Amino acid sequence: MLNKNITIAVVFVLVVGLGAYIYQDIKKRGVETSQTSSPVSNGGIQGTGDYTIKQIPIEKSESKAPNLNRPLTFSTDLPPEAKKIITDNVARLVTILKGDSSSFNAWLDLGSYRKQIGDYEGAREAWEYAAILAPESYVPWNNLGDLYAHYLKDYLKAEQNFKKAVVLKPDYIGGYRALYELYYYSYKEKANLAPQILKDGLAKNPPNTDFMVLLAQYHKETGDKTQARSYYNQALDMFNKTGNTSMSALIQQELNNL
Repeated sequence: MLNKNITIAVVFVLVVGLGAYIYQDIKKRGVETSQTSSPVSNGGIQGTGDYTIKQIPIEKSESKAPNLNRPLTFSTDLPPEAKKIITDNVARLVTILKGDSSSFNAWLDLGSYRKQIGDYEGAREAWEYAAILAPESYVPWNNLGDLYAHYLKDYLKAEQNFKKAVVLKPDYIGGYRALYELYYYSYKEKANLAPQILKDGLAKNPPNTDFMVLLAQYHKETGDKTQARSYYNQALDMFNKTGNTSMSALIQQELNNL
């Protein structure tokens, strides 16, 4: 029981830390909702496997903008006041886009509202067009990866879009973690790639304790205590160096219980 509680605590701290990172990144770059937050919502270690994130061709192409007169159909259970807010905001965004269909942020926001009401096809169209407008931005690719992974359940397309996100932004920690979780929990045919994506992220972002601890937990869960100890010890060294005594204590307990 102690070991389970400690593991939960470690995961909680990591999630909170990653959440803070992503929140700051959203404020600066606008993940999923651009600069307009929705009022309604919810060191370097090279991998040794045969998998690496290869450069994915990302080319700007011409395509017709999605239909801005697409009906606003709510398939999610939302209170009336929330529906009104979304309806008003979608109307505002449509007006903006009818005046300037090249507004990247407006397409991002429109896709976010479409996703919130359960119009996943509308969200996909909006974000794919945003990716055409700004193919160098990781944001629409990341949003599409999340949409395909958790809502449309198309794991191959989720993988492709998350890969594009981390190719464009190699320091995007959330992208590597999203790929890891996709492989480990959902895309079972490629479950063997789960640890390698963390090693890729660690190699490109040394030293990152999130990746170290996740790798340690992965190896612990899959029965490789030697590798688990190795990554826990690397994380412990980093927490000791940075003076993070609370995390050092948690990691030491994990080591003691291996």
